[in-house]
Amino acid sequence: MHNRFFWHVARKELIQVYISMVLRDFAISLLSLFVPLYLYRELGYSLQQTLLFYIFYAVIFAICTPLAAKFCSKYGVKHAVLLSVPLYLGFVSLLYVLSLVKISLLLVALLLGAALAFYWIGMHLIFYHASHRAHRGEEIGKLTSLTRLSTMFGPLLGGIIITSVGFWMVFALAAVILLASAVVLFFSKDNHVTYRFTARALAERKQWKNSLFFVSRGASVIAESVIWPLFIFVILESYVSLGLVGFLVSGITALLVFLVGKYSDHASKRKIVRLITLPESAAWIVRAAVTTTSHVFGATIFAALTTGIREAPMAALEYDKAKENPASYFVTREIFINLGRILMLSFVLLADSLSSGFVLQGILNLTALLF
Repeated sequence: MHNRFFWHVARKELIQVYISMVLRDFAISLLSLFVPLYLYRELGYSLQQTLLFYIFYAVIFAICTPLAAKFCSKYGVKHAVLLSVPLYLGFVSLLYVLSLVKISLLLVALLLGAALAFYWIGMHLIFYHASHRAHRGEEIGKLTSLTRLSTMFGPLLGGIIITSVGFWMVFALAAVILLASAVVLFFSKDNHVTYRFTARALAERKQWKNSLFFVSRGASVIAESVIWPLFIFVILESYVSLGLVGFLVSGITALLVFLVGKYSDHASKRKIVRLITLPESAAWIVRAAVTTTSHVFGATIFAALTTGIREAPMAALEYDKAKENPASYFVTREIFINLGRILMLSFVLLADSLSSGFVLQGILNLTALLF
């Protein structure tokens, strides 16, 4: 009876997580795909300035991560998620007024980095405690599938709104939905965590395999959300077409993540990851050779298939490793993920080639074999 009570509480909280993340990801998907292009194309910042913006945001993200964990221990994990909302709205607001008032991009990046640090540390801890290890593949599959479905229409809708009305309408709509996503979590009580940060933990030898993989994770986020949109927009030359690419990725990935996530709880998650890692690396390298619209959509479908197969078992393994000290684990994870972001952006800047980033990611992706 005692166990059934706690299962019911955890299940209720898990549903709240699903609703919250669906709302948030939809709000973010309305504009996140277009932010690099907004800076580069609409506001006229150089490619170097645009990439440096993302480097600075990653640095702030890494610095704020242990502060966010400390905040969680004192005020609660859900309050960290709530705090991320005004920070993100501040970022969105400054992003909009950049076209009207001269504001340093560093300030805009600072708000974005801080917002994401508080959000992800809080949300990782919420999901970790609400999910069940034996069903985590299925639960992550459902969560990722639902959020991907919610983002299927976001990029396409965002592209249509930007084309017909303007960026300001996308910003306003995203702000309202974002606030609602945080409020949903407070239908159940908040939790506090034990946390103490030591920089020495980042250099522990036993963590190096995990750290290499997390660096790859961070690099892939930038390759997917920043480098890829900038690279293919030159070919597509349309926000609506770019939105359609996001629509395809979300739809294919949502279906596969749901199916593979459920299957992975009854199979070897590590084996699934190892089998799909080489095809996924190939999918990254293929992107570097894209030159036409048909190439863009072909590479998009290939990448969506490999990502959809790997994501649920890979993410479940990541959460399973957090059992000893979840707060410290997720802080370490986020710091190395941001180092991966910085590595990818720095490499592309030095190489002076967007396509070089896809080749680098194809190589870094192989670190999943060590995880």
